[in-house]
Amino acid sequence: MFVKAHAFLFDSKDLQALKKVLEADPYADDSFARAGYVLKESSAAGLPAGKYAVFLKAEDAAAAKFEEKLKQIPSFAKATQEELSKITVAIESEENAATEGFGSIFG
Repeated sequence: MFVKAHAFLFDSKDLQALKKVLEADPYADDSFARAGYVLKESSAAGLPAGKYAVFLKAEDAAAAKFEEKLKQIPSFAKATQEELSKITVAIESEENAATEGFGSIFG
């Protein structure tokens, strides 16, 4: 099984509907909560403002299930490879900074 990054974009006006889908049934085996996802404002990832990105790492089969759930949001769009790269870099740099900060506490 091969896990890879996936990202989807949504208009800001759909944020509440998006959160409802992301937070639904958090204890289910195929929930977003169990898979682990990041919801990020697009401008924080170097993309044009006015959108939100959902980023997750999953196998293709699981990602397809998540994608089907997200398609009920009217502004659903799968991120292009370039957008996915920018989102991935932004999230990984935040995670690395948090890890370094945590390490300096106990350093």
